[in-house]
Amino acid sequence: MGTPQPDVEFRFSQGVLTNFDVDVVHVVEPNLDRLLGTRGAAPWQRLLATWALARNLRRHRIALVRTLHGTVPPSSLHRAQRLAQEILNNATTAFVAIDESTATPDPARTIVIPHPHFRERFIGYPRGEQVKGRVLCIATEGLCPDVRSLLAMPRVVSTSDVTLRLVGSAPDSVARSVRSEIARHDAGITTRFENPSDGAQVQEIDAAELVAIPQVRTLAEWQILFLALSCDRPVITPRSDSTTMLSHAVGAGWIHLTDGPITANDIDQAFSSIRKNVLTGSPRLEGRDLATTHKAYAALFRAVAGR
Repeated sequence: MGTPQPDVEFRFSQGVLTNFDVDVVHVVEPNLDRLLGTRGAAPWQRLLATWALARNLRRHRIALVRTLHGTVPPSSLHRAQRLAQEILNNATTAFVAIDESTATPDPARTIVIPHPHFRERFIGYPRGEQVKGRVLCIATEGLCPDVRSLLAMPRVVSTSDVTLRLVGSAPDSVARSVRSEIARHDAGITTRFENPSDGAQVQEIDAAELVAIPQVRTLAEWQILFLALSCDRPVITPRSDSTTMLSHAVGAGWIHLTDGPITANDIDQAFSSIRKNVLTGSPRLEGRDLATTHKAYAALFRAVAGR
């Protein structure tokens, strides 16, 4: 992915830092527990693991770079969790935000590197045919509970031929709600309750007329949003500072913003806009190719190495 950079060697790891022959450790925030080895751990265990990581980074003069996607830690954290967060923030050399609205612990240590698109990544993948009226809700890390607000949508919208397609692993509570809706109303809902492969994601998005994302908070949700745009499919999602900025950047008609959870009326308005103002061309995603993003990260890594 991206163009190789001179004098920068990249390695990939999914576990705890045990080899210290590196200059920079880069972690995307959802993977922090893997770096700490604290998935499911008690607060005090996370505190000890964070302290050990900070000590090792300092001892071996390794810079820590963290990419954040706007998820703010809850204010009701356990005291040990708050201390761990403070230690981690103090140990961080630089924060990467995906846009100017993304909050970070220290703006002075923050650089903005936009989220990349995926146009080149899926060249050669089998593509799907669009199904008129299909609204797709797809997730790579499990369908969120908010998807339940969409279940009644196919039978209450005014737009004809609207169906709902749900793709992704589903928590038991979500799966029960879906099965109940289908049993009671024989609603226009189809499902694929499994984590989709990269190829399956592309085909499912191609088949949609509109991609619904009930929330855009995590890395996985941002990736779905950019994959939909990369496949030239319009998106409907709740309004936030980040989604509003992106909507203006990509051009009119590609991102339909809602004030709160997505409703049937929001879906009707989105379809009315899509069908009245037929989208031609592609969203404006200039400056978001993988090569540009790769270069920006490489420049940051060079700058922080050895600090």
